Amino acid sequence: MVLITALLIDLDGTMYHGKSPIPGAKAFINFLEEHKIPFLFVTNNATRSHAEAQHFLAKYHDIVVDDNHFYSSADALISRLQVSDSQESAFVIGKSALKHSIEELGYRLENTNEQAVDVVIVSLDQEVSYQELSFACLAIQNGGSFYLTNPDIQFPSENGFVPGAGAIAQVIADVTEQSPIVCGKPEPTIIEGAIDKLGVPSSDVIVLGDNLLTDIQAGLNADVYSVLIETGVHHQSDIEMLGVTPDAIVKNHQEFIERFLIEE
Repeated sequence: MVLITALLIDLDGTMYHGKSPIPGAKAFINFLEEHKIPFLFVTNNATRSHAEAQHFLAKYHDIVVDDNHFYSSADALISRLQVSDSQESAFVIGKSALKHSIEELGYRLENTNEQAVDVVIVSLDQEVSYQELSFACLAIQNGGSFYLTNPDIQFPSENGFVPGAGAIAQVIADVTEQSPIVCGKPEPTIIEGAIDKLGVPSSDVIVLGDNLLTDIQAGLNADVYSVLIETGVHHQSDIEMLGVTPDAIVKNHQEFIERFLIEE
């Protein structure tokens, strides 16, 4: 008998390492689909649309799911903006998918007059320029609200770690002496938004991820049962040093299935 549990699953480090597969990840998703267990991939990556994330999974990892199985820090940002005060213009540091989402929300993109910006939004953009950083700083100093999709300072590349969205935002925060409103993990906002999308009680949800500081901390902050999977960044040996204690630890996807999805 399969226990009915909804899952919020991290992507990089939990389902894959970039373009390299993690053994057992595809079979894990096949199991969830076969047994109709509701799940969402919850990611801090705001550079891809749902369709692009779906394409990446299918192309590089042969994991085929509908594009409604994704919830990103960009989605959490959109939810925050929908309930905020009425505003008209936004300056966005980020990829085209994020800018399109902001426009669909009704914002006018402004990049010529920093005094006319209501909201400054920062996400990962590997082509960000000094001029854009300066514009964002001036817009915030002129009263613009400051939002950050996700606080990741770094992320892995093929040659080592490179700056993430959090590093870009840190430059702006240091200059303006303003802290951003953070929407991605480890803030509970992204977990709460994903649970709302699933439409299930939080008590029925398990967060599964490889990063204690983002995935697990976000789950704990949202008061959701959180399981560390030792396929990526962190392992049991890191818990004491980092001070983040998951509710449970598994070595791999098969152990998770046996412990949490199948009743003996």
